[in-house]
Amino acid sequence: MNTLQIHSLPLKDVIIDFAKSFGTDYSETCKEYRVDLPKKWGIGYIRGINFEGGLGIIQYACTFHEALEIQFVVDEIHPLKYLFCLDGHLEHRFADEANIHTLEQFQNVIVGSRRQNGHIHNFEKQMFTDIYSLEIDRQKFKTKMLCEINLANTKLRKMFSDDMAEFQFYYKGLYSLILAVLFQEISEFEHNGLIHKLFLEGKAYQILTQQLIQYDDDEKIELHRNLLRKSEVRSILEAVSLIDNNLDGLGSIRTIAQKVGLNGNKIQDGFKSIYGLTVNAYIQKTRLEVAKNLLLKTDYSIQEIMQKVGWNSKSYFSKIFRDTYQVSPSDFRKRHLKD
Repeated sequence: MNTLQIHSLPLKDVIIDFAKSFGTDYSETCKEYRVDLPKKWGIGYIRGINFEGGLGIIQYACTFHEALEIQFVVDEIHPLKYLFCLDGHLEHRFADEANIHTLEQFQNVIVGSRRQNGHIHNFEKQMFTDIYSLEIDRQKFKTKMLCEINLANTKLRKMFSDDMAEFQFYYKGLYSLILAVLFQEISEFEHNGLIHKLFLEGKAYQILTQQLIQYDDDEKIELHRNLLRKSEVRSILEAVSLIDNNLDGLGSIRTIAQKVGLNGNKIQDGFKSIYGLTVNAYIQKTRLEVAKNLLLKTDYSIQEIMQKVGWNSKSYFSKIFRDTYQVSPSDFRKRHLKD
């Protein structure tokens, strides 16, 4: 295993330390710093940027040839870290503890070390790992957001007011679909210079905002949580498959949600996020598409088609079909058969 010692403040020094340790150069564009891994170390890059008010982002998108332990050391208060694992996994522990916290894909942690105690990150060899770390210098952040921090709930106020790191803090959860979209937007953004920096700073505050909303949501019992986690997208896709394959025998939305292990709010949020539709709107759209195909490609009667897609009322089916395709089901079939 390779071992590196890296300073934690500011992120400029983090990248410079990485470049020295890797025996390579770093690049800088408008105070965004980046080091690309030399071939003998692996493939990928590490980049970081600090913003006014104590907020910064560092991203590790790397595959290391050998296992790597990164020791963050500095004779100062370490930043509060919000770590998000988009791919691979990462092991974290506090420098004065043996207890290891494993961060898997779609998980996130908030870690705050006590006093000058450091952080240890371990990367597995030959595994692509994509980690975003939102880092907050609580002394600077508290100066900028003092009024807002004082109005926050007790737990958040304690988290941000502890600018001298009197207490150790650790939280682990599954990051939300909203956060996943934010990270995707960052990776796909193509502008440079001023536009890029303003974009990143805006996204950094959006990430922090959504993480705090999620932290508050995680305090609720699981049944009452509303935010859809990235990992729960699989459950939404299961619901889609259930709908697509059982149009003639669907139960209520609540029944569908229970079958895939979600509550009503989460399944609705999931369909809106992925398809831009409510569950009912998705079901209606699917029924109409299947009915249209059956009208074109089979000899089933309209009554039989209605039964196959789960509609019982002929008048309602005709109205919805006409509203969508501007023609009745029977005329739709006649017109296309003629064509």
